Amino acid sequence: MRFKKYLVVVFLISGALTIWFWRPSSPWSKVTQAPPFPSVPQETQPALVRSSQIPALVGFSSPKPVVAADPAGNVLIVAHGFTNVPLGSDILLWRSIDRGETWTPPVNLTIQAQDGEIFFDPWLETDRRGHYYFIHVLRSDGRPFLRRSKDSGQTWSSVLPIEWKSCDRPVLSVSSNGRRLVVASSLGEIVDHGPADHTRNQPTNFRFPSGIFNSQDYGDSWKKVSSPFDAEHAIPFSVVCNDEDAIAVSWIVAGHGSRSVVTVTTNSGKTWTTTTLVESLQPDRQHPFNGERFPVLALDGQSGLHVAYVTAGATVVMIRHTPDWKDWNEARRLSSETAEEVRMAAIDACGSMVHVTWLERVDTNWHAYYRGSRDFGQTWSPALCLSEAMVLADNTVANGFQITSDDDQSSVRDDGTGRVHAVWSIQGGRVIHAIIDWSNREETASE
Repeated sequence: MRFKKYLVVVFLISGALTIWFWRPSSPWSKVTQAPPFPSVPQETQPALVRSSQIPALVGFSSPKPVVAADPAGNVLIVAHGFTNVPLGSDILLWRSIDRGETWTPPVNLTIQAQDGEIFFDPWLETDRRGHYYFIHVLRSDGRPFLRRSKDSGQTWSSVLPIEWKSCDRPVLSVSSNGRRLVVASSLGEIVDHGPADHTRNQPTNFRFPSGIFNSQDYGDSWKKVSSPFDAEHAIPFSVVCNDEDAIAVSWIVAGHGSRSVVTVTTNSGKTWTTTTLVESLQPDRQHPFNGERFPVLALDGQSGLHVAYVTAGATVVMIRHTPDWKDWNEARRLSSETAEEVRMAAIDACGSMVHVTWLERVDTNWHAYYRGSRDFGQTWSPALCLSEAMVLADNTVANGFQITSDDDQSSVRDDGTGRVHAVWSIQGGRVIHAIIDWSNREETASE
């Protein structure tokens, strides 16, 4: 009898171990190999296909657009959906299945602005395999909310919260193998002693340190890693990661006119290296962060880091590169000599391609510009104006635009076929989408 009980126990244990061993690590674990990077002929130069306003949702304005795309022709944009009656904000989604040629009407993903809720700071990413992730915050809750799509944005998972109260400005990165996700954010913490912030009506024991969260299972679970800053109030504006232990984040750090910095770890946050890009970023502004002078990062196909950033006083857009995450090259100017003010740099990289967009002002008129590199940032195309002939929703054509906010963002993304998508908002919330082609689909497919 005792022997039979022993056999039953052994059988149950071995069965449980077998089930555990063969379990999928995540329902998202079965991903295909990433598509190859495109090869762009050396003589090719970027050409603007069109710039036009994407369909609006009646009653909503949509600042802070973010774009993501994949080689299958899917292009997604997420942005705020602000409404004034009542005051609230949802998150809106636009989809294109034909490389940005046409767009579906926007879909409201949250539908709570009507109740006075405020969703804010959306960020969108893809693994280039049809899997999309976006993260945002609900003010009344405070935690970062992640949602995932396995079908190029047609359907989305329920909210997957990252367990940390009072989060601001979360940004997201997906590693090249599609498994690792990293979120950087500014976190609210109650401490014994902290600086008073009367502008936000916060008590003296409330502070905003940086926070980094790491997931090795497609966002199923998260671990907070050590922060590159202590009690300093730092806001992230981009994050990139590799498949293993490396993370790089770009920040604006409050104090002394604000600093524009990049922090790098190659051991999952055990140690950090900080590179200061601009020591006193905006001594001309009282607010430490607003002004759209943030630095942004991209990771190329050789794991080289690229950072685009705005200099002190918002006069120049610069680019720097490090192939080993240690030694940065000398800064190179991308913006024009005639610009009176620059703002809102955006960057992306895909294989050997690196892309940067930004805004320039001359007198009272703003324009969006693009420059790209086909050789890991060694040489750059001439500046391409994206906003000389923007087609608006009423089919009027605009030459330049006005911006009405100091807290907006733009975005640029390579779809992996030689086509680049750039988005920005004008007049307080009209989303403009520009298509830039380096090569047509037939050229890309034949190489």
